Amino acid sequence: MQNYLFNEYKNNKFVNSEHILKKKIYLFHCLYFFRPNLFLTCCIFFVFNNLLSQTAPPSLYSDSLFFTTDSLFSVTDTINFAIFPTDSLQIDSLIQKKKLSPEALQSSIKYISQDSIIINMRNKKILLFEDAKAYYEDIELRAAFMEFGLASSELYASGIADSCGHIHGHPIAKQGGDEYCSQEIRYNFKSKKIKVTKVITNEGEGYIHGHYVKHVDEKVSYIKGGQYTTCNLPHPHFQIRFDKAKVIQDDKIVTGPAYLSFGNIPSPIALPFSIFPIQKERASGIIIPTYGEGAVRGFYFENFGYYFGINDNFDLVFLGDITTRGSWAAKTKMNYVYKYKCTGVIEMSFAQNFFGERGTPSRERYDDFRFHWNHNQDPKAHPTTRFSAHVDVVTTNYNKYNPSTTADYLSNQFTSSLSFSTHAKNILFFDAAFYYSQNTKNKDIGISLPDINISVCQFYPFRKKMKSGKLKWYDNISMKWTSQMANRINTKDSLLFKSKTWEEILTGIQHTIPLNVPIKVGKALNWNSNVTWVEKWYLQRNLKSYTAGFDTTGRPFSKVNPVFQRGFFAMHDISLSTSLTTKIFFIYSFKRGGLKAIRHVISPDLSFTYRPNLSGEMYGTYFNTITGKEEQYSYFSGAIYGGVTSKMQAVARFAVNNNIEIKVKSKKDTITGMRKISIFDNISISCGYDFAADSLRWQPLSISGRTSIFSFLDLTFRLSFDPYIINSNGRRVNKTEAKVNKRALRFSGSDLNIGVNWRINQDFFKIKKKEGKVTENKPPQAEPVFHENGLGAPNKILDFKNPWNITINYTFAYITSDNINYYMNRNDKKYNSNIVQTINFSADVNITRKWKIDVTTGYDIQNKNFSYTQIGIYRDLHCWEMRLNWIPLGYRKGWNFQINVKAAALQDLKLKMQRDFRDNYY
Repeated sequence: MQNYLFNEYKNNKFVNSEHILKKKIYLFHCLYFFRPNLFLTCCIFFVFNNLLSQTAPPSLYSDSLFFTTDSLFSVTDTINFAIFPTDSLQIDSLIQKKKLSPEALQSSIKYISQDSIIINMRNKKILLFEDAKAYYEDIELRAAFMEFGLASSELYASGIADSCGHIHGHPIAKQGGDEYCSQEIRYNFKSKKIKVTKVITNEGEGYIHGHYVKHVDEKVSYIKGGQYTTCNLPHPHFQIRFDKAKVIQDDKIVTGPAYLSFGNIPSPIALPFSIFPIQKERASGIIIPTYGEGAVRGFYFENFGYYFGINDNFDLVFLGDITTRGSWAAKTKMNYVYKYKCTGVIEMSFAQNFFGERGTPSRERYDDFRFHWNHNQDPKAHPTTRFSAHVDVVTTNYNKYNPSTTADYLSNQFTSSLSFSTHAKNILFFDAAFYYSQNTKNKDIGISLPDINISVCQFYPFRKKMKSGKLKWYDNISMKWTSQMANRINTKDSLLFKSKTWEEILTGIQHTIPLNVPIKVGKALNWNSNVTWVEKWYLQRNLKSYTAGFDTTGRPFSKVNPVFQRGFFAMHDISLSTSLTTKIFFIYSFKRGGLKAIRHVISPDLSFTYRPNLSGEMYGTYFNTITGKEEQYSYFSGAIYGGVTSKMQAVARFAVNNNIEIKVKSKKDTITGMRKISIFDNISISCGYDFAADSLRWQPLSISGRTSIFSFLDLTFRLSFDPYIINSNGRRVNKTEAKVNKRALRFSGSDLNIGVNWRINQDFFKIKKKEGKVTENKPPQAEPVFHENGLGAPNKILDFKNPWNITINYTFAYITSDNINYYMNRNDKKYNSNIVQTINFSADVNITRKWKIDVTTGYDIQNKNFSYTQIGIYRDLHCWEMRLNWIPLGYRKGWNFQINVKAAALQDLKLKMQRDFRDNYY
């Protein structure tokens, strides 16, 4: 009946007075039948109206509605602290206009809790328990307990004590890239001010501990009762304590009076104020020097200067040294980086060192400099053009009297180069380079400015562009063209800037056109022929004259006088060569045992080379009054591209190359179960015969080989046998050993070289036990763990992952040759021999997880001398580090002890003691 009356009323079927009466009766019945629902509706409306009149969804305590979850679920909600009007029309209007009240927050707050969320509508609070998280704009907060004050727009977060009284779930806040942990946090959403109790926050490389912290805005915070440290422990090993401080985010920390404390034990080291930079980007600043005292230099300050953080592409540093005994040094370094273009570094140093007392004859002065430039172009910078630079120029004594790396100190050969290359559609290639070489031991200098190389890629003149089908033999004929030009100076460092040195610069041009004709004979033979035309042009030549006489004391003398002559001189040279090669394979298989197969590859090579005499007037003579003979010499001895031969050559050579490999079982290879091992990489037997020579046509028989049967062992050898005899005057004559001594050949010399590079660590024995043989772990170039960089500062890169490493480098060379004196005096030994035998050893061992010891040394077995030796001890002190370097032998003997903070922000907080290596000179 209720439904019927409701539908009749809804459809407006009551239209007359009778109907009006029935309508009233209907309304009465509706109120009567719907009286329980009407009462509930009024209650709901009252509650909803009261809820809308609040400033935000409230939390509850004892008389509130609350939601709980078990450990498998979480509760999530979103609030915005908006104050809604109570009038329904205003609500509709507000919803239509989509506007918030002036007191509402601009952003929503999202929160979640793993245990429970309690909403108190009366006190306008929300409580979150266990692993609560809240997100507001760029702020993320985690804590065991949170309380939102909806009326006050404040947030409170803290940890919760367990049954034993231990507090867990301390608040952790994140904003941007910063994160800090505290005991309590109070945050006002409108003023955006934060008050934190007992906070630990990370700023740059350091950590700030504060008893009370107040954030006044996004950039500035104030701390009361705090400390600064680079130790990441809750109770740090050391700290700089202060009473008040101001923190400017991504800028600096400024404190009042501060003092250094170790493990909460104050030290007498105090400062009236302190400033700690916490920039995440580079910034300019003063570099604090190190100081000390030495016997030679007196009191000194080292590496005092200023760093300029110019921009993201450049930075610059200036450093200086000064001593009380007059020595000083100036150093600068610049790094530059252009993304997708290039990277590089430029270093310049000048040092003036004094030895001896002022005003005494023993006073010595050394002026030294060093220039280093390294430039690398990014491959993406240009598709066809490349430019690179490596320049390293030093004076003779720079690495001797100034701090330098171990490699620089032990080296005496330095090279520099600038190179530029480009090409046009991969057809025409252009290369230009500048070279500089320097030997600090014999003071030789070589300069090439520039070396130019122009070439055309290999092309096939008889091959059609759209050739289809099988190629004919003439289709493989190829040609190429190359032109080279160079200007070179070879002199001593003291004569480099003399005018005569530059007047006698050597200039040469060489053109080369090779023609190659490869022909396949059958299926196994390769017949290659080559014709090469070489044109050499020079702008100078060297003439010689002979002078003999008596000096002022009456003693006789003789001298060859070189004469440098300018002009244009052209030489022509042509060579024709042809060779016939093939490969012969022999395979021996075994069914039993670990050895499964032996493969022997024989590669015979028969070749003939013809080179006519086109020297023309390229040779001169002078009369030697002592020997009474005409001596022939080349005008172009020592020329850039050499001269041409003065004798016709027609040499036939026969060589046999051998390669031997074995195949053994291997558990490591799970597919084939086999492994290849090379026994001999190559064994070569060769000999030649010169048809154009007037005598001594047979060339010595040579046997050479190379093997690396073990990855750590490299062995090369060469044996030489001569078919001709040596007469009583010690000269090789045109008489064969077969006719005179009834033997085919005479042993004339040999070379044997053995190199062992052996690196042993814990992985070495693991693999050896598994495989039953030595691991193939070829060691890199041995480097000491502790060494100095270019400015003399210790390298801090250490590796504790490998508990121990041992590297052994052993070199053995045995050289023999004919002793000419034996044939002149039979009492002498028949062969001259020379043995070179050295061993280098380096090892680093982790004594404990925090202690490491490193040893680098070497020994010359023949001369019985130790090479450069260094012992280093390192201790990892968590946020500190301690190291001791000791060089017991040689010119650089001395020691260096240092304990310092690891972080770069406090790199000047250190204690250093040393014995300067320059004191050995005194």
